[in-house]
Amino acid sequence: MSVSPRRAVLLLLLLTPICTLAQESIPVTIAGGAVLVPVKISDRTFNFLLDTGSSRSVIDPVTAANLGLVSDGTQRIQKNFRDLVVDVTEVNTLTIGKQTFNHAPLDEVTLAPVSKALGNPVDGVLGSDILQQLTFKLSYSKNTLLIGPLSKLGTLGKPAPLRHSENEFLVLVTLISMPTQLVLDTGTNSTNLSSKTWKKLARVWTPKQIVEGIARAGNPTSQAILVCLPSLQLGNDVLSDQAVRAQQPSDAGAFSSEEFGGILGSDILQQFEITYDLKNNRIFLRPDTLYKRDPYRYVTVGIQIANNGQGGFEIMSVWKDSPAARAGLQQRDVLKAVDGEPSPPNRYQVCCTRRRAPR
Repeated sequence: MSVSPRRAVLLLLLLTPICTLAQESIPVTIAGGAVLVPVKISDRTFNFLLDTGSSRSVIDPVTAANLGLVSDGTQRIQKNFRDLVVDVTEVNTLTIGKQTFNHAPLDEVTLAPVSKALGNPVDGVLGSDILQQLTFKLSYSKNTLLIGPLSKLGTLGKPAPLRHSENEFLVLVTLISMPTQLVLDTGTNSTNLSSKTWKKLARVWTPKQIVEGIARAGNPTSQAILVCLPSLQLGNDVLSDQAVRAQQPSDAGAFSSEEFGGILGSDILQQFEITYDLKNNRIFLRPDTLYKRDPYRYVTVGIQIANNGQGGFEIMSVWKDSPAARAGLQQRDVLKAVDGEPSPPNRYQVCCTRRRAPR
């Protein structure tokens, strides 16, 4: 999504924070690889998703109504898989730690699917319009967000340039031997290649295995495949055996564009302590020595699930040729028990009973 130069300058002036020279540490919640930041509006604290992949900041319409906010126009925006026309409202002050933004415009977008997928309430989104006014270091392993001048943020790591294009920040990534630019996207937990990027990669590399039937949490989209890349290079660091998604063609949103390469999600980013200096089009990468890969993330019977909001877990997708598919599990089934336990554990590589969800 793009805005006119005049509009962009106006946003920059409106969103300039009252800066402090000291470093401050803000505890954050990590849920499903997403970072939830406490944000104050009208002396009330809300959970906002830290999302470098969103060009504009967002508030859920229910939260906006509870705050008594009134729409003052509409805006056309482009998400990864859909195009929307949304209401735009404004908050007098939005505060992150000691940083206050005056007259901050927020798009109204329903975030219930995000809350459902993460199992945590999400009231809004901190997009790059606000985040590029801050310099901050994010540590997933320590659940902390450090905000302050670059000189106060400790060891930075090695710099990696970003390309700022159409209100998105693109970072160079080498997939095996193929360089490509992906959107830097802390708001999603899965690195996802566009169908165009996957076609180019498939011409020079054949994966040992392809998992079909991968679904995206939240709003339905075309399905994807899952492959394991033997190497992925970000900055000067080479990561081995990285599972990434490759999206089937989409008919809407950024993934429908032939120019779009894909998104670099928190599954890769959380392996680093990253300092974000978006206003200068750069990040600093430092491998996180506390990062531990979850050995069970892809050990599964072949289902993807999400909290159904009623204390249960609904099956979003059943992977092709998986044990779950052979057992007859289907999308929209609800997990009733796992190994006799009424509530499923965090890992779902065990067998489950089923009952049909209401349609």
